[in-house]
Amino acid sequence: MKDRYAAEEHFHDSKYDNQTAYPYHYRINPTYVIFREMKEMVGDLREKKVIEYGCGEGWTTAELAALGGEIHAFDISSVAVSHAQTFLEKRHLKDKCLISKMAAENLLYPDEHFDVAFGFAILHHLDLGKAMPELYRVMKAGASAYFAEPLGTNPVINLYRKFTPQYRTEDESPLVLERFSKYCEQFESFEHSEYYLTALFSVGLSYFRLPESAVKYFNRVLLNIDRKILTRYPGLGRYAWYTIIKLVK
Repeated sequence: MKDRYAAEEHFHDSKYDNQTAYPYHYRINPTYVIFREMKEMVGDLREKKVIEYGCGEGWTTAELAALGGEIHAFDISSVAVSHAQTFLEKRHLKDKCLISKMAAENLLYPDEHFDVAFGFAILHHLDLGKAMPELYRVMKAGASAYFAEPLGTNPVINLYRKFTPQYRTEDESPLVLERFSKYCEQFESFEHSEYYLTALFSVGLSYFRLPESAVKYFNRVLLNIDRKILTRYPGLGRYAWYTIIKLVK
């Protein structure tokens, strides 16, 4: 785990120091719609203690704080933690958010401490055999956890990943839900909903240097189509790009 932590920290420190080290399609911010869906699921956070996994540079932390919660966020990257603290301080949110450098496999929080857990694209970086029991430990009885994660079951996306190793760490592994479910057996319930099936085409369109407004328009249209398709044929979700997971203790 020590070597894994060092590799993850080095990768993410470099990523946050070099803001150009992102795939080109990030310019249309395609995953923000997923984050917005998660916020709707989470709802009002007033008088709730929230643990945020992988806070990055703090923009997700700020949006969670705006929902009223007391946010305890952490990241493996020292650079991310520093950037997040500066970001929150500028927005006068530092009093509502406690940012720490920490590994998800060894949480420095008491047992049964949090009402809500939240993370965006973080579980696939973790040793789930160690991280999931830690998540369960720090959640209160009846608490809910929400995670958005890339899936590893679309062969086209996997081919893209094979040819773009510079955008990911060696240890990360996009989720295969059938395998992931074994780590959720101790939870009272495990639900998931998928996103970006046909809407993946709009992500691909961004590489043709089309106007950003046009790409975002196609993105909205195709996401609406995906909702209808995946409601009727949920099994096709294995070919989607992202899933939102909800766990209840």
